[in-house]
Amino acid sequence: MSDTLFHIFWMAFFGLSSVMLALSALLYSEHQRSLRDARLRRANGSEQARDASGKTASLGLIGIISGRIRRIVVTVGERLSVVLGGEASETAAELSSAGYRSRDALLIYAFLKTVLPIAALMSGLIWVGATMPIDVRILMPVAIVIGSALALSKGVDIAVGLRRKTRLDRIRRSFPDMLELIVITSEAGLGPQPALHRIAHEMSLSHPDLSREILQMVSEMAMTNDYRSAYEKLNIRVPLPEMGVFTQTLDQSDRYGTPFSRAMRTLIIEQRGNRLLAVEEKAARLPVLMTLPLIFCIMPAVFVVLVGPAALSVFDNIIAGG
Repeated sequence: MSDTLFHIFWMAFFGLSSVMLALSALLYSEHQRSLRDARLRRANGSEQARDASGKTASLGLIGIISGRIRRIVVTVGERLSVVLGGEASETAAELSSAGYRSRDALLIYAFLKTVLPIAALMSGLIWVGATMPIDVRILMPVAIVIGSALALSKGVDIAVGLRRKTRLDRIRRSFPDMLELIVITSEAGLGPQPALHRIAHEMSLSHPDLSREILQMVSEMAMTNDYRSAYEKLNIRVPLPEMGVFTQTLDQSDRYGTPFSRAMRTLIIEQRGNRLLAVEEKAARLPVLMTLPLIFCIMPAVFVVLVGPAALSVFDNIIAGG
């Protein structure tokens, strides 16, 4: 048993040494790349090198360490993003709809989903092998360690899914307010693009998520002049049926010359009907939701009130007769 524990210790030692050597190599390559970029900027006579160095010095030690850790995570994520395979585009779309717009979001996601569970698994197995004897009793701790590593890998997906659902719910709740403002601004004489730009700024405090999405769509429309592509990107970032109908209405208004205010008024009538239908559905579920409180909270009290006097009189008669 001692020989087996000795072999496990050395295997764990070599594994951790390999991981540390890999991280050191990544740090060295990143440092060399930054030095090479700095030399190229100085050779070009750019002032940005001095500005960047001044900004880096002003960040302090914590800023430098956090920046290097982020670069390491991104570099490792680039090496491991191939694990996602064909699901990379779908994962990027889900991250975008969850609000993660950074270009390194997919790489950080790949790092969190692969490296952290593997590190947790290795450290847990090393701890179990070093603190427990090698017998049947070690199976349960090993199973717990493996389950924790799998839960950590799955927890990343759960966290992203919860954030995505919460964000989409906020956008869905703020969507009718946006339509109301669009109708007001369009009837005031503004065109589609100026109206959307004004509404995005007006909703920046009350509904920031939807405001950022609309502002990004308007910016893409202004820069590329490709309205349909901007609509498709908005549908990818906000995969809601309401947003799909909205972009389709805008596309039809641009293509067939439908009056913008009339199209928005028709759309808002439909959205009001959908909101009323959702309220009616919630009201229809109330009797079902009230069944359990009625059975466990109200019915016992009613039963005591109705049956209690009769039971007391029966007990009194039994005691008096005895």
